[in-house]
Amino acid sequence: MSLTSPNRGYPLERLEGNAGSMSWWSGAFGRVAGSLGDLRTTVQAATDLDGVGASIRAARSDAQEVAGALAAEIAEAELLSGVLQRYSDAYSSSAEAANRLIDDIESAHASWTSAAAEAENAGLRALWTSRSGEPADVRRANDAAQDAVETREAAASDLADLWEQYESHYSAWDTAYDAALAELAGGAGPAMTAASRSLLDQLLAADTPQEVLELWLAHPELHDEIAGAHPDIIGNLDGIPYDVRGRVNRERLEALYESEPTGEFGEQIEALWNTLLQGPPPPMLVSFDPNGSAQVTAALAYGDLASATDINVLVPGMLSNVTGMGEWGASSRALNAAGPGIASVVWFGYDSPSVIEEPSMQRANDGAPALRSFLLGLDAVHPMAEKAVIAHSYGSTTAALAIGSRPDALGVDQFIAVGSAGFPSDAQVLSNLQNADGLQMYATLSENDAWARIGRDTSWGGAHGTVPETLPGVIEFGSDGGYAAGGEHLAPTPGHAAHDGGNGPLPSGDGEGYLVEGSESFYNIQQIILTGEPGTEMDGDGSERGFWDLPDWLRWLPVDPYRT
Repeated sequence: MSLTSPNRGYPLERLEGNAGSMSWWSGAFGRVAGSLGDLRTTVQAATDLDGVGASIRAARSDAQEVAGALAAEIAEAELLSGVLQRYSDAYSSSAEAANRLIDDIESAHASWTSAAAEAENAGLRALWTSRSGEPADVRRANDAAQDAVETREAAASDLADLWEQYESHYSAWDTAYDAALAELAGGAGPAMTAASRSLLDQLLAADTPQEVLELWLAHPELHDEIAGAHPDIIGNLDGIPYDVRGRVNRERLEALYESEPTGEFGEQIEALWNTLLQGPPPPMLVSFDPNGSAQVTAALAYGDLASATDINVLVPGMLSNVTGMGEWGASSRALNAAGPGIASVVWFGYDSPSVIEEPSMQRANDGAPALRSFLLGLDAVHPMAEKAVIAHSYGSTTAALAIGSRPDALGVDQFIAVGSAGFPSDAQVLSNLQNADGLQMYATLSENDAWARIGRDTSWGGAHGTVPETLPGVIEFGSDGGYAAGGEHLAPTPGHAAHDGGNGPLPSGDGEGYLVEGSESFYNIQQIILTGEPGTEMDGDGSERGFWDLPDWLRWLPVDPYRT
């Protein structure tokens, strides 16, 4: 259930954390600081070595250099230890208290909703009885209506009390969280002027990307200093204009690439750097986090976001990472070429699930807040542009959870799901998706895509088993082959892949994926962006029947993975 507090608009969400783990790490950093202090004392003693000669002088010089370097490391360890412990204490006293109220609030909200409906019905019954009933019946109906109103008001009062407690705890946690971020930012990097330090603290404490943007634009004289001191923050803070983020993130990536990292991490950094060099024009790196997740996360923008009238956000699915950004970039360029004023962003901003993780909602739960913030930032910076989210496989699960988290759809106008692993089966999320003003949803599923069907049917407890193609209001479009308006033959999607190959563990042909130019699926996506409607008819001329067209397939499955 997606609820927000009535007074301050806080989301009813479980605040993740582990006070015991944070305290342990605080102690560990404290021990590191102590050990480094002992080492510094020992090294410092070497600066007082007796004797003369080049070797002695070199030893003294080396000891002084090491002692100086250790001072910064000790200060950093002490800072981390203190911040973690203070935040751990705040989490224990505030966040955990807020979390304990979630079930009570959901129950109280359900009780109030039921009581409100009953009060409305009782009132209607009393009104009807007053027109045609006997006096005794009228009195009973009026008494029942009054009782129902009192029950409703009592339920509302109970819910209001719980919300007041939740807001108090949430606010205390939010303040502690902002303070921890500000303290960490202030304790690392070069010194900053008081004005820049104050602005950075305000940016970190801002509740929305719109607030971030307003603060940033109000102080142009401080931009260079803050971006130079904390490019890792500015390059990933939603609400900061994308030209600023692109510049600082490119500089960070280049420095990291030139350090020649090794292993899987090095492969991802190299692939991302090589993708950034492709063009012309080259893409813009509008977010970049090399070490905050299980895999490197990033977002690349293709085309001119500043002048675009249509902006697409592409969200990948299972088993994806930044090494595949090149082919996603090709899809973005092809989308941009479909008409004037189009720009596209490839968003690899979450840890995509493995095959084993796919049945769970965990990766979607982790990724949806990041995507939600990114989309809100996009809407804040470019409010006049029409925005489409094009999501593949488990990416559509994550995107549905993000877009459906609020009734305003985060400013998204078109949500296009291809080869979806299923939408979350959360009633409030689905209601928000179907009732958001200005949002139109589209979906396609190839008749040869077994993997998406398996994903829907094997989600734990049906957590993402909702079939998007048949949700009321969703426009379904074809991906099984056909002909474009000009007579060009359009290829079917032979499996689950977004691009070439990789169609899953079950037998299927390699070839054109959902997002490859020349496929029916991609042609329809282009037409949706240009006109709001698919370019071909479902099962129209040239459509090929696939294996999953066979009737009565696998009747034993508890959920029909194609039709609700």
